[in-house]
Amino acid sequence: MPITLEQCDLFGRQENLRHFFTTVEGGCSNGNYSTFNLGAYCGDLPENVKANRKILCQELNISPERLIVPREIHKDGIFLIDESFFEKDEEERIQTLLESDALITRMKGICLGVTTADCVPILLYAPKTKIIAAVHAGWRGIACEIIAKAIECFEQMGAERDELIACTGPCISVDAYQVGKELIDGFSLVFSAEEMSQICIKKGDGFHADLRNAAYIQLKNAGIDAKNISIHSGCTFSDKRYFSARRQTVQSGRLLSGILLI
Repeated sequence: MPITLEQCDLFGRQENLRHFFTTVEGGCSNGNYSTFNLGAYCGDLPENVKANRKILCQELNISPERLIVPREIHKDGIFLIDESFFEKDEEERIQTLLESDALITRMKGICLGVTTADCVPILLYAPKTKIIAAVHAGWRGIACEIIAKAIECFEQMGAERDELIACTGPCISVDAYQVGKELIDGFSLVFSAEEMSQICIKKGDGFHADLRNAAYIQLKNAGIDAKNISIHSGCTFSDKRYFSARRQTVQSGRLLSGILLI
């Protein structure tokens, strides 16, 4: 079965840019990783992950070392990929990416990717200054304001906030995401009471969190115009075209959301 790469129209209209969101289809992994797992830290056999990434890179027409994926740790680490990164040997590169949840670059031919299985993947692009970023935003990352911090990096690199466009990939939906006090307390530190009423919703005996809306609100609060934000509607929990840690346990495959300048 060939791989399936989903896209959003907003980014699809941009010249010299490629982006995608993978599904479960097209790889060689088995069990909860079946079949196109692209996560290197979720328990799958390393040789299967390597083979799946090779398949993806062939589709993108890049060499495997040009696919850069961090080990997301649900914090706010953002790493700049520049020429110095490629001067490191393979082991040094791996070590460099162990504590990052977002990557940013202005280099062409480099695919930045983040892996998810319910969290929100976010792709960012500055068309005028030709800067791209991939952001992994779980609830802890959102509570750490990783989205705003990534946009600050764009600004530090010479981009203006009003030029940025953003899209999110598939993530868990509010109906499937029952949450506890820790998330609510964390979100209440960074969202207003009005925003919290739109994000944390009482359902039955508990609360559910709307991660994609939380990401959308933070993107707008960081200065991105609503018309320049595209929100993917796919639910990783309910749609088996996607991996879901909540549905399959953390020992499940990971989707990859990627972006590259061409």
